[in-house]
Amino acid sequence: MTQKSTLAHPLLRYDGTARIVHWLTAILIVAVFCLGLFVDAFPPSWEDSVVNTHKLIGVSILCLVAFRMIWRRNHKPPPPEPIGLMLQRVSSISHVLLYCLMIAVPLVGLAFAARSGQWIDFGLFSLGPVSVEDEGVARQIGEIHELLAYMLVGVAGLHALAALWHHLVRKDAVLMRMLPPK
Repeated sequence: MTQKSTLAHPLLRYDGTARIVHWLTAILIVAVFCLGLFVDAFPPSWEDSVVNTHKLIGVSILCLVAFRMIWRRNHKPPPPEPIGLMLQRVSSISHVLLYCLMIAVPLVGLAFAARSGQWIDFGLFSLGPVSVEDEGVARQIGEIHELLAYMLVGVAGLHALAALWHHLVRKDAVLMRMLPPK
């Protein structure tokens, strides 16, 4: 199936909600990763606000992933492109890994915040730490959070590269299915 004939049929694209949630999640992952990576580059007086924003975006990602999983139960994706059994399996495994990491990174981050004695300020209300502050355990959880975040960005980067490879090398419609119609 050529790219043009695939895109001529509107049912072969992801629906608008799925596309918006996909791209919003991607943008938020990049933003939260950059905030976490460059928190020390901000003035010291900004640290609490930057860290709180990092936590709020992480919670937002967790909520978006939950919404996305619920949405997907009642809104089936378009049929897959004919890419072959091996590529289909790699795609399925990478998507499962992405979902697992998009859930694990914020949850481990919340565990780190709790064990570090940190609050999360939602503006109208705040949530305090739910466990006893423990610096040693917090440091270990923080390292796991960081490692998982690097893994998430790495897998997401490979996901983006695979989409570009499909578009530029294979010249199929895999990437176009997640882009808005022209």
